[in-house]
Amino acid sequence: MDSASIAPALEKLQPERPLHFDDPAVARVQGAIGKIWSGNRGLRTICLPRVPRLILNPRSAEYFERTRAEQFGMTLAEVEKSENAKGAWEAAGAGLQELKALVKENGGGPFVLGEKVSYADFVLVSFFVFLRRLGEDLFERVMEVEEGFGELFKACEKWIERDDH
Repeated sequence: MDSASIAPALEKLQPERPLHFDDPAVARVQGAIGKIWSGNRGLRTICLPRVPRLILNPRSAEYFERTRAEQFGMTLAEVEKSENAKGAWEAAGAGLQELKALVKENGGGPFVLGEKVSYADFVLVSFFVFLRRLGEDLFERVMEVEEGFGELFKACEKWIERDDH
């Protein structure tokens, strides 16, 4: 949750391996993910209902369910069956296309900035990891959007191999 404030500190501690935290690609990735997530439409409507079932312990699940019901004005079970959820992939389309364009922009890949890993990659790959935790169906559907997404994910595997907390 505090990665945006931690990243600059890491950059100061490890200047020989910069994260390129201030590169415009970071804001572009964050903006595109925001469009994919998009309020009461987008992937938020099909992802959030899975969180208490697949990730949270019972106490946290109860809190999550209750607070999201307040946000949506309906239970997560109702959100999952809503018209907005049925149109989630369509609503997420513009953001997915922005990410696709961004990943293809520096054709040398596999990273968003080409050959050098950056904070933008970690933001994007953490979104992919989150989707995968919620279901292979979500992860695979996003991976199908752009071959470069899978290449980026594979290139970042060493940073996500410890996935036990």
